Amino acid sequence: MNHSVTVVILAGGQSKRMQVQNKATVLFEGKSLITHVIDRMKTQAKHIVINTHRNQKDFEIFHLPLIDDILDIQEGPLLGILTSLQAIKTDWIQFVPCDTPNLPSDLIAILMKEVEAEKTLVAVPETSDGLQSTCLLCHSSTLNNLQIFFNQGGRKIEDWIRQLAFSIVQFNDKSQFLNVNTQEELKKAYS
Repeated sequence: MNHSVTVVILAGGQSKRMQVQNKATVLFEGKSLITHVIDRMKTQAKHIVINTHRNQKDFEIFHLPLIDDILDIQEGPLLGILTSLQAIKTDWIQFVPCDTPNLPSDLIAILMKEVEAEKTLVAVPETSDGLQSTCLLCHSSTLNNLQIFFNQGGRKIEDWIRQLAFSIVQFNDKSQFLNVNTQEELKKAYS
């Protein structure tokens, strides 16, 4: 278990494509999607928090610290990353989405090994489906760069990290990063 990393579960999305109030609470194999994420990450890091967007009541049942987005308007996951970087005091932050129930049980160790070997500030998993940019591990020193990028209108995670010293880490099993955004993807997760 890594004590220098805080896990931030990004749970501030609108759940439009899932057509439910909050997709984090959608059941998968008898547990909410976010419970799967918490279970996967609690063996990897001592500190876990949930980033929300004006929906904190939905997450109080998990008894984890909650960080609400700093802006009222919905600006996507990059706002959750910015908000969390401003609030968290550990050197490293592992971001994961609330709707990715099959995350690797050694995600942090693999990404941390890469940033240490390459001396980079960010590590991002990549599968045959491309970069899994919401599953990035980043150093707290990236905050100033992100603040500038965000203030200049940047909203895409990949555009931001490409400005930094970052590592790409290959993962062969793309099912570990299956992001459940629709009812169809939920059915796919069962297969």
